[in-house]
Amino acid sequence: MSSTLRAIKEWKKFERLCADLLAAEGFILESEPSIDRTGVDLRVTEEYRAHEPGRVIQVHWRVQCKHLAISGKNLGRKEVEEALVSFEATRGASDGLFLIVSTDYTEAAKETIDAFLRVHPSSRVTLWNQRQLESRLERHPHLIQRYGLSLPPVDYIGLLADLKEFGAVETLVISDQSVFVHNLASGMRHAGFDVTFLPFWNYNDPLRLALFLVAAEERKFRLVIVSLGDSFGLPMRTELTEAVVGMVRSGASALFLPFLAWSMKGGMYPDLAPLSPAVLLDRGGQAPVGKEERILGEYRRGDFRWALSSDAFVEDRYVEIDPLDGAAPFTRDIEGRFGLAHSFEFLAPAPDAAVAWADTTGNPVLLTRIVDGKRLGYLNTCCHSCMSHVAVSSPLEASLEFATLVRNTLRWLLSP
Repeated sequence: MSSTLRAIKEWKKFERLCADLLAAEGFILESEPSIDRTGVDLRVTEEYRAHEPGRVIQVHWRVQCKHLAISGKNLGRKEVEEALVSFEATRGASDGLFLIVSTDYTEAAKETIDAFLRVHPSSRVTLWNQRQLESRLERHPHLIQRYGLSLPPVDYIGLLADLKEFGAVETLVISDQSVFVHNLASGMRHAGFDVTFLPFWNYNDPLRLALFLVAAEERKFRLVIVSLGDSFGLPMRTELTEAVVGMVRSGASALFLPFLAWSMKGGMYPDLAPLSPAVLLDRGGQAPVGKEERILGEYRRGDFRWALSSDAFVEDRYVEIDPLDGAAPFTRDIEGRFGLAHSFEFLAPAPDAAVAWADTTGNPVLLTRIVDGKRLGYLNTCCHSCMSHVAVSSPLEASLEFATLVRNTLRWLLSP
């Protein structure tokens, strides 16, 4: 949708789109689009929730909408300075400044915001650029239709069809009801893979698991995919994890997904630890931060480690991913930076593992490891959503670039 926002010719219509999008994303509209003396176009309230029971923080955002797509200009230092000066002069204790721009921001604009936050650490400033707008709009087709925009489909089925060269790959998928994993299994089947899908309700039942393990003895799996998703607090049975280890020892490649690292940090799956390329990021003695800073603080400045004092993962968080931060062959056919709103863990590489690609905050998106000639990967994404107001989209459906990364990862895992 790189040129979609140019279809909106009037700035008032862009403001209305921003208002409708924020409402669809769970923000509470406190005012209709208008401009007050401080340059504020909208006032919205956002509630931050986490897995800690009863913890809710409200932020009252002053939203400024900058429709620059027609001119193609990016948000510059001058516009940001004016917005920050006006905001700081009148802000209340629970207020935040929210800038939405239909193009991008310059490096000077970002440096201005960073400098402002260093001087005013209690202030809250966030910024959505074109990529984030597009990422959010992907989840609300009714808005795409209402505003006469276009929504190019993400043909992940066709993309994964490139893997037909590997033939009928015998594949075991262990998962709960993750939409992403169901999409992945469907795409692999269309590519000719022979996919066995083992859902949570089967592997959690002793009798059903025993029946599967007997049948699995007749198979020679080349690829094993393990995703815990919403069931990450309910451990897989030892018989199953031992079977996975045995499959890898017999020659299978393995792809792990969240929340395996989180589970291993809690003492689960010691038999899988020697295989996993990822471990949960250790706080390393960082001083605890206040509850409000945990929710509103450092991640807006590009540092996600704040969350380790509460949860070791986040839900429905927008990040940007740049090919400059990735390695070949995983960057194949991905030419530019892209954005993704998804759920993920805070990870570090296990011993002898490598970060094959990190997002622009430095948090790994893909980690790889080779153990005794077996290729192992950890793809740090899922659709987990306990607290989000909006269902988290499957990354395969939301981003062509991310779907390409998934294809490249599977190709690497299956290559000799």
